[in-house]
Amino acid sequence: YNQTIMNSKNNQIICDISDKTFNPSFTSDNLKDYRVRKAARGILINGGKIALLNVHTKGYHKLPGGGIETGETNEEGFIREILEETGCNCKIMGSAGVTIEYRDQFKLLQISYVFIAEVIGEPGLQKLEQGEIDEGHDLEWLTLEDAADIFTKENPTVYEDKFIHLRDRN
Repeated sequence: YNQTIMNSKNNQIICDISDKTFNPSFTSDNLKDYRVRKAARGILINGGKIALLNVHTKGYHKLPGGGIETGETNEEGFIREILEETGCNCKIMGSAGVTIEYRDQFKLLQISYVFIAEVIGEPGLQKLEQGEIDEGHDLEWLTLEDAADIFTKENPTVYEDKFIHLRDRN
């Protein structure tokens, strides 16, 4: 784990994804029609392994995290989402940057703040939303090398899943 990344207040853009990323001939619509969604997600470390959610019904893995609720800071949203999706309390070690997604089909501009954190205490139970249960969001703990290998091999074909996979792979 890169100590420089973990110890910095990093607001660097990790990746900037749009429909043009997947279709070079795509021409963008007017961004003023896009709704903005802020999210927090990241790398959660426990005993040298990182948490990934295996989205069984869609055939890919993703980092834990989700939408930041009204009144929450980016960090508070991250800590809450980690607890819900992994059952773990965590301590944020640093910021790893920001991802930006322009999902034209949904007229959505999603800004994700990415953190690196360590598990505090013993993991508990996931508290998933019904949609996450239906998609089979099973928590897995993998070495960084195994996680990188999984992300390299997976290739989702559904519109939204392509964005999620590319965002979390970076």
